[in-house]
Amino acid sequence: MSALIQKLHPALYPGARLTLDDTRRPLFSRQGDWDAGSALHCAAMALAMLGRLPDPVNVRGYASGPVPHFWDRAWPHYLHGLTPSELAAFVWELDAGVQPVPLEGSADELARLCVLELAAGWPVLVWIVNCRTDERHAALVVGIEEHDAIPTTLLLLDPAGAAPVLAACNARLEFGGANASYITAEATVKAGVDGAVSIRLLDAEATGADCV
Repeated sequence: MSALIQKLHPALYPGARLTLDDTRRPLFSRQGDWDAGSALHCAAMALAMLGRLPDPVNVRGYASGPVPHFWDRAWPHYLHGLTPSELAAFVWELDAGVQPVPLEGSADELARLCVLELAAGWPVLVWIVNCRTDERHAALVVGIEEHDAIPTTLLLLDPAGAAPVLAACNARLEFGGANASYITAEATVKAGVDGAVSIRLLDAEATGADCV
């Protein structure tokens, strides 16, 4: 009998709503219909998972501290979005005690690098490309799925999708050469990874290496 195992980032607490494990604050930050801010929403969630942003959802509800600092730097990019290199520069400029690490390789190599980064405790932003329409948008890697101890799927939070209910993800990237599929509640499309940026803490080896 084959074994199917899901491994999630240790900062997550899946329940009726997906929250941060330590504070029980909601994590999912949803992209609006008009904006191109998927990478910014993913960056906010990644920073929250690393303990560098206390509230990734209500980013305009604070008068001082790291949340308005993030929003002040995010809003000029909100309508046109960010490429992987632009996102890396944006994260560096936040001076939030984290290091953006761009990942390089083919789509399949990037997916496998994401597995290694997440296993070390680092959330990863990936840029998904729809092979039919050539549309690109960012999603956040929060877990992996293994079949018989072989990683086959990235579990993702897609800011453009619905908030996950009784789950830790709202999208899946099933990878493997030319047959990669991006799966959401709405559709399954042939897709690939067109860039990835890992977010690591500067002052620690990992947040809790070995995801559970």
